[in-house]
Amino acid sequence: MAQNHPSVSASSLPGKAETQHTEFSRTLTIQELPDAAKAEGGILLNAECLDGQSSLRLASDGHTILLPQPTDDPNDPLNWSWTTKHLILFTAVWGALSADWTSATGPAVIFPQATQWGISANVANHPNSINILFGGIGGLIWVPVSSFWGRAPVLFWTSVIGLGMSIGAALAPTYEVYYAMRVLTALFLTSGQTMSIAVLKDIFFFHERARKIGLWAVLYITSPYLGPCLANFMIYETGSWPDVFWLCAGVVALQIILVVCFIDETWYNRSKHASEQPARPAGLTGRLMRLVGIWQIQHHKDYFPRTWITIKRFALIIFKPAFFLICLSYLLVFAWAIGINISTTILFAEPTAIGGYGYTNKGLGFLYFTPIVGIILGEIFGHFFNDAIANRYIQRHKGVFEPEVRLWMIYISIVVMIPALILVGEGLRWRLNVAAIIFGWGMFSFGIMTMSVAVTAYALDTYPHAPAELGGWLTFARTFGGFGIGYFQSPWAAAVGADGSFGTQAAIVAVATIPVLILHRYGHRLRLKYGEV
Repeated sequence: MAQNHPSVSASSLPGKAETQHTEFSRTLTIQELPDAAKAEGGILLNAECLDGQSSLRLASDGHTILLPQPTDDPNDPLNWSWTTKHLILFTAVWGALSADWTSATGPAVIFPQATQWGISANVANHPNSINILFGGIGGLIWVPVSSFWGRAPVLFWTSVIGLGMSIGAALAPTYEVYYAMRVLTALFLTSGQTMSIAVLKDIFFFHERARKIGLWAVLYITSPYLGPCLANFMIYETGSWPDVFWLCAGVVALQIILVVCFIDETWYNRSKHASEQPARPAGLTGRLMRLVGIWQIQHHKDYFPRTWITIKRFALIIFKPAFFLICLSYLLVFAWAIGINISTTILFAEPTAIGGYGYTNKGLGFLYFTPIVGIILGEIFGHFFNDAIANRYIQRHKGVFEPEVRLWMIYISIVVMIPALILVGEGLRWRLNVAAIIFGWGMFSFGIMTMSVAVTAYALDTYPHAPAELGGWLTFARTFGGFGIGYFQSPWAAAVGADGSFGTQAAIVAVATIPVLILHRYGHRLRLKYGEV
């Protein structure tokens, strides 16, 4: 069901005259970013600050300008009902969750696998590191495909193939087969990670996105800990590592059910006149045509971007200085979140006789509640603080919003994460009470959560016309920085001490502040100089 949005003229704003609620104007097309809402290096979000006459559609609060401006078309995703939008958001988020759940589950089973195949625990952990790398590489593949073919079919078919690969991992008779299945699982399931930001951007207005990104991130970033948490409990009870991957297959199967039940094509070409919009047949048959990609193929030539253009745009966006710098900062920080996660089993399961903590799988399972709680607390804090700092900026700058306001949250995140890593390192080095490590890991997870939302929001605010491309590169930065940590985390700590290795990690996180400082000082100028994608 389409939603109605009030229109406004500057002379009818609150304080001048009563706000008018009118039906949609019957123009052929509506400007996505109206001239009245444009500002140098930013956008105008508060209609009370408009000068002169302007007819714009507003949010229900009567003063927030809706961007993009919705069309008259009931098939416009911006006009879909609240329930439809949030079911689609949850499905896209579950796709991202499935990718990280299955990826992060692997380290929990390395000891029974090492025993079965006669290899060391470190070698048994190698497929998990490569799995993370191919999660990043897969994003580079599926992003352009989702742009020229559509969101719905890419999410559907990669989920189906990913389910097959997850079942293959559960049935793997040898280490080599298991290795291959883990690589292919990541390659296909990563589409949910990269496309969820694009889907979010397609269906929500600008002023809604920061909070929706927070809801997306709390599940997405929690999933690498939910997987190993439950996996360790299962290993403790059954001792059978294939059971863990049958659970992963179930998570992906649920993703397919959600996709079939709720997903529709969210891409909407706003450059087309209303008369040029292709018909979207209603009913189950029409939606299934869009789900499997037949409708997209039928209308590809005149409606979807050309293949070469999407590939070119994807390649060019990383060379935009503002986006490259935020990706660099994210890479330098998130690497250590992945490193801690895929090394936890080795770090905490070492016998006490050789200086370890001697945790059983049950103990490791409970330990994973630490980052989960930290992430949830980060979402609660960021849910209100992100909007608060943005609204404060808008009020102090005559209704104008600029993306650099998002960067303040990153400073807070880094200030929390630096002592967190030091605390974890000191706790491991001196075998302090595990409460010290729990506190440090929880603090770091809090910072990762709040920084992830800020980084994603900044990127999307800066380049709103390339959401899938942004998601692909952010996923690549996140995974490329962390995939190799599993290879050297334990040997590094053994060589220089956990305090030395984690202290170095804390220093690198501090260095990640430099790109953010450059953006804060020159981001406005860089965006204007190098333009849109």
